Amino acid sequence: MFLNFKVRNNVNIITKNVPNYNKYLKKNKIFLNSFILLIFCTNYLFSQDTTLISQNITESISTDTIATYGDSSKIANDYELVYSPDEFMYADTRRWTITGDLPNRTTDIKPWNFAIFTGTFSGFMVAQHIIQMETIWKEQTKFKIMEDGPYAFYSDKAGHLFGTYLVSYSMSEGFLQSGLSWDAATIWGAAMGLSYQTYVEVLDGYGKGWGFSPSDFYMDVAGAGLFVAQRYFPVLQNFTVKFQYFPAPWFGEKKRVPSEMFIDDYSSHTLWMSVNVYNLLPESAKKYWINGIDIALGYAARNLTDVMHQNEYQGKPSKNAVEWNGYYANPKFIMALDYNLVKILPDGGYFWNWLKQTLNLFKLPSPAIEFGINEKPKYYILYPFKI
Repeated sequence: MFLNFKVRNNVNIITKNVPNYNKYLKKNKIFLNSFILLIFCTNYLFSQDTTLISQNITESISTDTIATYGDSSKIANDYELVYSPDEFMYADTRRWTITGDLPNRTTDIKPWNFAIFTGTFSGFMVAQHIIQMETIWKEQTKFKIMEDGPYAFYSDKAGHLFGTYLVSYSMSEGFLQSGLSWDAATIWGAAMGLSYQTYVEVLDGYGKGWGFSPSDFYMDVAGAGLFVAQRYFPVLQNFTVKFQYFPAPWFGEKKRVPSEMFIDDYSSHTLWMSVNVYNLLPESAKKYWINGIDIALGYAARNLTDVMHQNEYQGKPSKNAVEWNGYYANPKFIMALDYNLVKILPDGGYFWNWLKQTLNLFKLPSPAIEFGINEKPKYYILYPFKI
């Protein structure tokens, strides 16, 4: 399940089984102490005295940066401690932190920021654990492994990749604000993102009606791995995973049956890989492509249901529905134009620039061609809306 946060509608978590909370809090104290120890180990590992190599820093600073900030030799000295704007990039656009600060070259923990970030995250983990122990994990069995690809036609697996990538990005942003170096924030952001997803997957393995899904875990690893790989192989920054959600009835399709909330309504999800075509083109060809318009490849499984819920669909979802182990859906493969919000939206203050950078992980409606199994191609002006 995308982001792995699952709830039930008929559960009262406020007054039910209050005496048991001490047991859960005791377990989470162990987790919290381990988490804090882990972060301080990170601080130790990444804050050791190192020799700062400043040669070629001056040469790497662009003329625009010099014009904005002043003398290049002074800037080079400043950038021995932090990365320059010309280095802190995502593909061909400048990257931003939420406060506008440039990332450290070596870790220098900011105690208050670190305390706020770790406290907030730990509080979320404790609360989420208590809630889910009173809901989906309340009834437990022996640990079991259960492959569940057919039930969502693997559309949820792409969601796992995006979900882990998004959590890794969010954690990394928090670590940057806490004073970790860019490298440390990247590695530990991905590690914490994958750890969170794995923790949920393992407890799913004990939940009645659930199971540890190997394919979910593989895609979790892929999401965290992509986030780290983009730091060390910059060409991968030209490929951005994106998520799109609109309730299926809004564009003439049916929601997944059964589903409890938007997270498990996979019929309303579309997962994308957006390609920064402009930055991949050779210089001689760039004049033929609009900078800020990308190409995105997407996948969706519309009208999901199963043999136990066919009556709610009055039979199969549609005449072209595909059956797979008792599950039905209309798999869709899409090619669309995409808007690079970092380039298209105007620059502003540091928070606005960070916000549009983050919003660029979500796909907006755009012209598209949709291909379905046993269906003719369909053309859209604003996918997924039929206009």
